[in-house]
Amino acid sequence: MVLALQRLCTSAISCHNYQMFNWSKNRRRKRILTGPWPVAWETILTSSVGHFKGLSAIEQGKLRDITQIIVGEKNWEAHDGLAMSDEIKVTISGNAALLLLGVENYYFDHVSTIIVFPYPMRRETQDGLIVGGKTHHAGEAWQSGQVVLSWQDVVSDSRHAFDGRNLVIHEFAHCLDGIDGEMGGSLHFDDPATSERWRQVCNSEFEALKTAAQLGQPTLLDYYGATNMAEFFAVASETFFENPRQLKHQHSELFGLLVKYYHVDPRSWMPQIR
Repeated sequence: MVLALQRLCTSAISCHNYQMFNWSKNRRRKRILTGPWPVAWETILTSSVGHFKGLSAIEQGKLRDITQIIVGEKNWEAHDGLAMSDEIKVTISGNAALLLLGVENYYFDHVSTIIVFPYPMRRETQDGLIVGGKTHHAGEAWQSGQVVLSWQDVVSDSRHAFDGRNLVIHEFAHCLDGIDGEMGGSLHFDDPATSERWRQVCNSEFEALKTAAQLGQPTLLDYYGATNMAEFFAVASETFFENPRQLKHQHSELFGLLVKYYHVDPRSWMPQIR
C-alpha cells in the first residue's frame, strides 16, 4: 500500500516536494509520539478494541503509536448531539490501526476528517456533503478524505472481536483502496505478478459471491461485497480481520493475498482471546 504512494513521486521536482512533505509529516509525528500515553487510553483500547488483547506486546506497542498519531493528526467532528470524546477517537483509531500493523510510516495520510454520528445516518450526497435523505448508512468513506461512522455500530462491532463485523475496518479498507486515486478494489503489490493474481482471484471470487447472493446461498463473505469491486475488497478485508480462520479454510488464495497485502495474519491474535 505504501508502494502506491511512492509511485506518486514521478519527477525530480515532484520527488523533492514529496520528500519535503514527508519530512514535515515525520517531524510532526515524532512530536505527537513524544506526548504522554494517557492511562485512560489504555483502558479504552483494552475494553473497547476487541482485537487488542490478542496482539503480541510488540504489536500492542505499535498499535498505541498508530492510534496516537491518528488521534492527533485527523480532524474529528461529532454531529446530531453526539459529544466528541477520547473514547470515540481512541476506539475508532485503535480499530483503524489494525490495518496498518504490517506497514511502516503510513497513517491513512489521505484521510483528513473523521465524522461521527450517534446512530446510522439518513443522508444523500451532494458534492461529498451529508445533507439529509431517506436511506440509513452506518458508514462511508470518501475519496476526498472524509470517513463517516455511526458510533452505535462502531461500539457494537469493536467490542466483539471475531464476530464477523467491524465497521471501522470496512470503511478504512476503502481508504486504502483509494490510495491510487480510485476506490475500485484494485490493489498494488510489490510485484506485478501478484497484482495480476489479485485481479484474477478478486474477479473470480466477486462473480461467485454475486451468484451466491442471487441464489440465496449461505456465504462467509457478506452479500454486500457483491455490490461492486470496491465493496468486495472492503468486505473481504473485514472478513480477513474478523473471520481469518474461516476465510483461510473457505477462500484460501484470497486469504493468502490479503496476508501479503496487510503483512499480518490475524489468526495469530485469536487463541489468546479465546
